[in-house]
Amino acid sequence: MQQFSSPDYLSISYRDDLRMLVARWMRPVSALETREGYQAILTAGQHFQCPFWLLDARRRLPADEETTQWGLYEFFPQLSAKLGSRVYMSQLLSPSYQLLTQAIPAFQELERQPTQSYMMRRFNDEAQAVQWLRECQSNIITQ
Repeated sequence: MQQFSSPDYLSISYRDDLRMLVARWMRPVSALETREGYQAILTAGQHFQCPFWLLDARRRLPADEETTQWGLYEFFPQLSAKLGSRVYMSQLLSPSYQLLTQAIPAFQELERQPTQSYMMRRFNDEAQAVQWLRECQSNIITQ
């Protein structure tokens, strides 16, 4: 496992054995820290040339409406151009955070678009979150 330099509210590492980037939010963060944190994750993804991201937000509070819109419609859509491939994000959320995201129609709408430049799924079990990323890796290899 290789650590990547990141702000104190975020731990970023690359798991060689799983070929995935693991980013763990260490505490609740502000809207600015959320955006800066995602930029740091992108930088790490570029550094390790890794489009498979496990994003552990169990310690983080849900983002505000403006930051959510920024992520869904500005930040995430530009990831594939920056990494040179579709990006796969497995979000690990607390059960209450996951319920909140299920109430936001944009999450479901974007998940159903096959032409989306990124894929994102939300979980509250780390083994399932990792398994989904592993399946995405396998699907790419067999294509």
